[in-house]
Amino acid sequence: MRTWGGTGTGPGSGTAVVALHGLTSTGDVWDGLAGAVLRAAPGAVVVAPDLPGRGRSVAVPAAPGLGGLAERVVAAAGDLGATRVVVVGHSMGAFLAPLVAARLGGRAAGVVLLDGGAAPEPSPLLHPLAVRALFTVQARRLARTWPDVDAAVRATDGRAVAVRTDLRPAVRTWTAEALTGPDGALRLPLDRRRLVADAVDTLAGPSRLPLLTQPPTTDVPVHLLAATRGADDGRDPFLSDAALATARGELPRLTTERVTANHVTLLLDPAPVAAVVRLLAGG
Repeated sequence: MRTWGGTGTGPGSGTAVVALHGLTSTGDVWDGLAGAVLRAAPGAVVVAPDLPGRGRSVAVPAAPGLGGLAERVVAAAGDLGATRVVVVGHSMGAFLAPLVAARLGGRAAGVVLLDGGAAPEPSPLLHPLAVRALFTVQARRLARTWPDVDAAVRATDGRAVAVRTDLRPAVRTWTAEALTGPDGALRLPLDRRRLVADAVDTLAGPSRLPLLTQPPTTDVPVHLLAATRGADDGRDPFLSDAALATARGELPRLTTERVTANHVTLLLDPAPVAAVVRLLAGG
């Protein structure tokens, strides 16, 4: 589990951010957000576990589905000693965040959802069998070896930063940190079965937003930031305006905003940092 901060003094002391990565990522993607949050709220702690089946947790067992991941996250975060916890999730992590917040109970101080958490508009591609087929192919592609870090970047998030060369170093860094193996045969530690099963539960499972209508999270602020583009700048957004409207119907206190970014570069935009800092401060 990646951990940043935790000095126990200064603004933010006694508060924590639990950051949940996407389906094929690791906790390394949160390095930029963690640094920016701690500059604004020194004394806080930011933790980002590698979810079971990925990265340093590739062999960590967990019960099936997002519920199993949530159990592991809450157990890993149990020793933080924080009285107020902001949960932030990206992509699959945004669908997981309501389960984690619900399990944190009265310690949950806010939830920030990045391009996920709300169900996308209905589509034949979101049928469980279709999701399983699509992500079985993706899992096989990601399970190969790469000769170097740049080859891995091109195969994973390279297209997302094709027109944002300023963001490419950050993407290269988090990719390099996630890779294992010798030069010439680098690999992303990934449990392919877990990835596929989690994809099905994320995209074809029930909405988890209603969990945040139940005590003690009834009044916990929830903010969703949706990217203007999809997996790269040439694709439509993952969450349409209609999808956001449906989500607000499920959770009337949900606030939403559009961010000029794609699904990946949203992680490196200042807007998520501002949202997290605002909730840490009780806003």
